Amino acid sequence: MNNKYIFSFVFLVILTAVSLLFFNIQTPNSEDLYQGSDEEISVKTTTTLAPTTTTTTTVPVNISEDEESLQIVEDEDVDEQLLYDGPYLSFAGFEGSNQRLLDELVAALPAELKAVVKNKILFINGCHQYALSVVSRCPYGVWDSSGTYPDGTKGAEWTLSIWISDRAFTAGEQRDVLIHESAHALSYLTRNCNTENNTSFRKDAWDYFGSEEQFADALVLYFGGSYNHYRLSGDLTNEETNYISNYIATCSEG
Repeated sequence: MNNKYIFSFVFLVILTAVSLLFFNIQTPNSEDLYQGSDEEISVKTTTTLAPTTTTTTTVPVNISEDEESLQIVEDEDVDEQLLYDGPYLSFAGFEGSNQRLLDELVAALPAELKAVVKNKILFINGCHQYALSVVSRCPYGVWDSSGTYPDGTKGAEWTLSIWISDRAFTAGEQRDVLIHESAHALSYLTRNCNTENNTSFRKDAWDYFGSEEQFADALVLYFGGSYNHYRLSGDLTNEETNYISNYIATCSEG
């Protein structure tokens, strides 16, 4: 009987040991657990504080469905974009993303030029649609004295307007383009101004510089700009500078 009890006790001890060993093998380590979804996961980082002590922090990460775009998210304040709210919204070709910057450039126009065009011209950040149809691309700038619709007919509500497109801003030429187009406006608004010989100062300037476009390019140089598209003769001569000064002094209403 004693041998029977001893055998049963040994068998029970062996069975218990085997059971504990099997249980430890099947139970996962808590540090190997992973939770998350396809769209948002946690990224785990480990920092060693002591030879046997670690701490874990998580940073939320957004992943697109194709898993090719990640965004590490932190709390941040996003500035609200200032959107244009005004009459130009209905104008065909109006872009508007640079309207506020254009308004600032207009306010900073040279005093002599601004004295002629102020409160007489609309300054629009946009791609003039008729000009687009003519040259098959959006021009940097357009001077539209008659208000031209996309189909070429006249009488649109943007009569006497200067258009500066987003392309001009992207190229960094917005100020010079604005002065060039303002020179066209100056020429048009002073068309009844005469020289001391009682001839049209406007037409006289065309003859002097070679064309209306070359006159506009000359004014860009006169007011400190550099972008020229039509003028090929380089910097202004002293004689040309004096001519423009005389033109503005004679014809300016400021």
